[in-house]
This record gives sequence, C-alpha cells and structure tokens, in this order.
Amino acid sequence: MTNIINRRLFIITLICTLSASMLCALYTLTEFNTVLKPKLLHKIETVVETVQLDLEFAISVGIPLDKIKGMNAYLQETAAKYPELAYLAVTDNQGLVLYRNTSGGIFPQLEDTELKALSSNSVTNHNPLLQRLRDSAVELLQLIPGFSSKDNQTEHYYLPLKQNGEQFGKVQLGLDNGFIRSQLSDVFFDIAIVLIAVLLVSFEIVMVLVMFYVTAPLRRAEKLLQRQSVGDFAVNGELTGKGSIDNYNRQLNKDSKALQHVYFSALSQTTDSPLSIKLKSLGEKFNLVKVLRDKHTNILDARIPLFVFAFAEELQKSFMPLFVAEYYEPSSWLTKDIMLALPISIFMFMIAIITPFAGTWVDRWGNKKLFLIGLIPALLGYLGCAYADSSYQIIFWRGTTAIGYAIITISCQSYIAAAVPAKNRAKGMAVFVGVLMTATMSGTALGGIIADRMGYQSVFLLSAALTLVAGILAWMMLTADRPQPKKIKGTVRGGGLAALASNRQFVSLIIFCAIPAKIILTGFLYYLVPLYLVSLDASQSEIGRIMMVYALVIIPFSPLASNFADRSGKMLELVILGTIISGTILITLYDTESIASMLIAIALMGGAHSILKAPLIAAALTAAEQTPNVGRTTVLGVLRTSERIGSVLGPLFVGALLLNYSYSQTMAIIGMCVVASGFIMAYYLFRAQRSGVTNQ
Repeated sequence: MTNIINRRLFIITLICTLSASMLCALYTLTEFNTVLKPKLLHKIETVVETVQLDLEFAISVGIPLDKIKGMNAYLQETAAKYPELAYLAVTDNQGLVLYRNTSGGIFPQLEDTELKALSSNSVTNHNPLLQRLRDSAVELLQLIPGFSSKDNQTEHYYLPLKQNGEQFGKVQLGLDNGFIRSQLSDVFFDIAIVLIAVLLVSFEIVMVLVMFYVTAPLRRAEKLLQRQSVGDFAVNGELTGKGSIDNYNRQLNKDSKALQHVYFSALSQTTDSPLSIKLKSLGEKFNLVKVLRDKHTNILDARIPLFVFAFAEELQKSFMPLFVAEYYEPSSWLTKDIMLALPISIFMFMIAIITPFAGTWVDRWGNKKLFLIGLIPALLGYLGCAYADSSYQIIFWRGTTAIGYAIITISCQSYIAAAVPAKNRAKGMAVFVGVLMTATMSGTALGGIIADRMGYQSVFLLSAALTLVAGILAWMMLTADRPQPKKIKGTVRGGGLAALASNRQFVSLIIFCAIPAKIILTGFLYYLVPLYLVSLDASQSEIGRIMMVYALVIIPFSPLASNFADRSGKMLELVILGTIISGTILITLYDTESIASMLIAIALMGGAHSILKAPLIAAALTAAEQTPNVGRTTVLGVLRTSERIGSVLGPLFVGALLLNYSYSQTMAIIGMCVVASGFIMAYYLFRAQRSGVTNQ
C-alpha cells in the first residue's frame, strides 16, 4: 500500500511540475519573441537616425549626395557594430545605390513596395495571446534545419533623407531575421536547461517530502500496528514527526502509555501476592513495562542539504578557467595555462588532504555538527571568490572552499552509511552518488546561464546564499547523533598500503585506468573544454549546456552499465573498454574545430565513463582479494586517494601541453596516452588470464 501511494504521488507531482514548467517556458518564449523585434527596431532606428542626420547635414552645407568621401567606410564601421544589420546603404530617390557597407556581391534591388518605413512601431505586440503563440510556434519551427525559409531571411526598411521638406534619397537597411532566430534559439535552450533543472530539483524535493510526510510515517504506523496486533504495547519514547499520519502514530503511542499507566497503577496496589505475580507475567507478555528508544534516522535526512550544497558548488564548474583568465597577470614563474589550471588542481588537492582527517572528525563531533562546521570555509571561499581581485586570491579561496566541500561531503556520506543496515550500504551510497550527479548536471548548466546573463560574481554570491540554505536544512533535518556510530577509517595504514603496492593487478588498475579517468574528467572536461569552446566563440550559456551533457548521459546509462557488469561478471574488461573508448574519443578531436563535434565528444565521453565508473570499484575490490589481511575500507581509501591524484594532475598536465600544442593536438596527445594505458592494462589482463592469476 505504501509503495502504491508513493508511486501515485510521484506521478501526479511529476505531471503537474512538468505541465507547469512547459507552460511557463512556452509563455516566456512567446513574450520574448513578441518583444524582441520591436526592441531591435527601436535600437536600429536610433543608429540609422544618426546616419540620416549626418547625411542631411552634409547636403545642407552644399556637398552633393553622390560626392561624399569616405561614406562606404563610415557605413561599414557603423554596420560592423550591430550584428542584427544585414546591410546598410544610401540610395537616391530612384533606388540607385550610392553607398553601401558591403563590398562585392549582388546588392538587393528592391521595389518601393518591398521597403517598409523604419519605425519601432512597425511591429505591434498587441496581438491576442493565441496569435502570439502561433507566431512563436512558427519561429520555433524556423530553428529546425529544413524548416527555415530562405525567402524571409532579411526584412528591408528605410529612412527618408529630406532637405527643406523634399526627399532627396533614402538610408536603406536590412534586418537579419537569422540574428533574431539565433537569439530566440539561445533563450529556447536556456529555458530548456532551466526546465530540466526544475524537474530534477522537484524530484529531489518531492522524494524527501513524500518520505518525510507519507512513506516514513506510514511505515512507522504499519510497524506500530503490527506490534500491537500481536499484543506488544511497548511505548516508543523517541516517536517524532509532523503531519496527520504521525499524529495518528502519536495517538496510538499515547494509548500504549495510558495502558501502561493503568498497569502500573494496578501493580502498585498489589503486594507480593499471586495477583501481583500474574500482573507481572501479564506485563512481560504484552510488553507493558518496555520503553523503546528508536530514533527514526533515514538516508533522506541528508539528501536535500547535500543536494543544495553540491548544487551551489557545481555552479562554477563551467567557467572557472575563464574566471581566472580575467584576473591573470603575466608572471615570470607561472605561465597563463598553468595559472588557469591551478584553481581546479588546488581544489582537488585540498580535498585529498582533508578527506582522511574528516573521517576522524565525524567520530569526534558527529555528522550534524561537522556539516555546520564545514559551512564556514565553504561560505568564506565563495564570498572570497566573489570579491577577489587577483588570480592568486581566487586560487586561495578555491582551496578554502575545498576544505568545506570535503568536510560536508564526508559528513553526509558517513551519515548515510550509518543510517542504513550493512546489507543496504551499496544502495545508500548509490543515493549519495546520485545526488552529486544530479547536482552536477543542473548546477553546471544553470551556472553558465547565470554567468552569461549576470556575471561571474553573481554566481559566487548565489553559491554563498545556497550554502546558508543548506546549513539551515541540515540544522532542521539531520539528527544530532548518528545511530550506532562506527569509526570510519580515513587513513590507510602503512602495512595495508605496502601490501597493496605489491599487488600488480591492483596497482596496474590504479595507474592505467583509475588515474587516467580522473585526468580526463578534470583536465579535459573542467579545464580544457571551457577554454576550447571560448576559442570557438561559444557563449557562457552554451558552454554550460554542453558540459551538462556529460552528467546527463551518465545518470541514465550508469545504472544500465552497472547491471550489465553484475550479470556478465566482466568487471575488469569493462573498465579497460571504457578507458580505451574515452581515449579514442579524444583522438578523434584532432584537427577539428567545431562546437558540434565537442558536444558529440562530451556525450560519448559520458557514455564511456558510464561503462567505467561502477565496474572500477568492483574490479579494485576483486583485485585486492589477492592481498590477504587488507580490508575493504583500506582498498577504497587507496582507490579514492589515487583518483584524487589524477584529479590534481589533470589540469596541470593539460596546461603544460597547451604551452607547446594547440587545443586539438593536446586532446589527441591525452587520448593517445589514455588509449596506450588501456592497452597496457588489456595486455596485463591477457597475460594474467593465461597464467591463471585472475579469477574470472
């Protein structure tokens, strides 16, 4: 019954959210399309009026219209400033072109009926809503290849040239409808990204609200009724919660308290008599003296605070190298490419340093307190970046943010691990990873849109505000103490590390698969992609949208790849396959310079890493089984630390290559190195299988 209610609530909420979001998006596009052309015409009218006044002044001082020197260059300079102008020309009354901004080619010879008098009121925006919706639908169809009409690419307008009330010529211009469609296209994709992000955020919020107010209370009620149906009237001393279902649970609990009160009253009135013995036996049978101390901690307690904080952090991913580039000043000891890579590398380096200590801090202070402590460096880091005035300050504050990020993520990971039984530990960690990937997808894209529209500083200030919101949510939702706290080992003991170092398969897996995967993630995706796309004149919004595709592919395909890996048992083979594919994708980018090819490459990279991610952990644990007396925690600790080494090296490695090679050459070199590492690992696997070392 609980699952049926959950499913229905989720479907209803999803339909309502999707419908509302799509209607809002359609209305926004309609209004934008309606307002854009009048605004552009008003802007162009102001520009062309300047040309009109200059020409009329020249005529007023006696210069013939066809003898004005430098007019073509003047029109060329004016039109170059406004991409919405297809052309700008001056004609006489007969339509003969005297001056024009373009050189060569065939200039359109137009009849008077094809020209419209230029006025910002030429386009009305007072049509009924349904008419505006139809017009917007037509414009959206023009964005699809094959549907655009070449007959209406340019609209022609003019302003008359007059002297003493008599017209002697015209300033003629063309408004490029392609520019209008490109603006509409940008807004369309931005709204689509916002729509996806809204759906993801809605999913997270609905999931938690349903668990808090429906699923968890219903399960508590079911458990309570089952106990009472078999004659167990123990009182739960820790029963909490809000809502009508929990009120019902409290009433049942109150009835048990009343029954226990009656029992103790009756027991106090008896002495050591047969009746007293019977009452005690009755109390033991029906648990009339028992008080439970069940704290209902759930993994979803940490879901929303973690999502909000991770979302705040991911907002900067799409523009960090570009942000540092704005403050870069030439240095004698650090080149620009290395300087742009340092914020990412320092961020990963600080996480690698803090993570081992964070596990001990969890045991000392608890998850809730540690989460709140981690907010301090994170908040300071965001505010510091917002008001930084040098690249060195940005690097310092990103390192400060990394301290808070490491503390908060470890506290949430530990909270989730402690809130679920051991048999469901993998499922709990899947929730943790899923929240981070959802935040990555929505945060990266929205951060690019906000940076493009409002600037980099606004993004950091928004991150700071969201960090405070995450702190408030953590204060409200996390319990003060973990149930049954267990010590989480954050450091790797020297003996275990030495033993793993002698395990050739484990070491090979780390060096040739785990580290290259992280080098690609931080070096290629987070560092090189923004710089490369900017060199192709991509906007910040486009960069965010393109980078989002990586997470968008991983979210649905990673579970499929994990299920296939579990069924086939070919963990190591899948890791090698994913490594070789990811390197091959980078090689294909050699000598290509297009945004479309980069978009396809990032989507394919997401697919390759979907194959790689889950089997990598399983393959590492399997390889470590050959080393006795080394626990799973130690193995995973070494794996995580090694991956962070790759995360640190990635931007630095790419930055060093960019000193001597182009973007495409750098991507190809990285790809060849990754492919080579994959084949080395495949060769090792082949030899190991022949010698019977590995257990398949």
